[in-house]
Amino acid sequence: MLGRIAWRICAIEAIKGRTFVDDNVLDSQIAALDVASDGTLRTDQEKPFIAVYTDGALAKEGLTVRELHRSGDTDLTIESGVTAAMLVMNSETGESQVIPGLPATDRDFEFYLDSVGRQVVNALSDPENPWAEVWRGLTSSIRKMERKRTSDAASGARIAAHQLVITGDLLPDPVFGEPLKGIWVKLFSLMEEKQHPYTHLMKNLVGVPAAEAAVQQRRFGMTIEEMHAQLLTPAGGGLETIGAIDPPDAQQVSP
Repeated sequence: MLGRIAWRICAIEAIKGRTFVDDNVLDSQIAALDVASDGTLRTDQEKPFIAVYTDGALAKEGLTVRELHRSGDTDLTIESGVTAAMLVMNSETGESQVIPGLPATDRDFEFYLDSVGRQVVNALSDPENPWAEVWRGLTSSIRKMERKRTSDAASGARIAAHQLVITGDLLPDPVFGEPLKGIWVKLFSLMEEKQHPYTHLMKNLVGVPAAEAAVQQRRFGMTIEEMHAQLLTPAGGGLETIGAIDPPDAQQVSP
């Protein structure tokens, strides 16, 4: 679903450079924080990180085929982690520190991660952060937030991690072939300015602007017979083209 992709992209871009982890904000990188077969935590990262995922979603029970473009309540998971191997050395004292001025004790690991969590919330709430503005605009409300922590010293790596799960009621995806408007125009404008690698592919998923009849058919999930009954079929027929999907290299729509 486009809403899931967009919400995750905006969260990542809104957070980058605005926390202690700087630009080490990862997109759906599973190995950033993983549980080994023996139950110990592990990471493939060499410095403190944030990893962002979109997890489960539920539009509503009893959804009909006419409502498949709805996104519903979607979980955005933001994990942050630090290990003893990611410490910095104070050149004057030789002391290991999480960040300059913060000793590398278990207590300070927790303080560090709680501080990163605060910085994440600040970034997503910043009215002057354009990515955060779009992130907030993609959801009609925040349903709940859940915070968890975990740690592991058994593996010898001394790792600590926090997880923030934000559940938001995402806006419905744009109907395929419908001209972009509102928050989606802002999203693609930011992606083009950033030269984000997903821009071209996401435009393919949005589709080239189609005839209004085709858009209405997709929006309401109407059958060809229902289109006939409501006199929405194109003049001269052409039913076989309604709802046709363009190939990936088709002409792109600019928001």
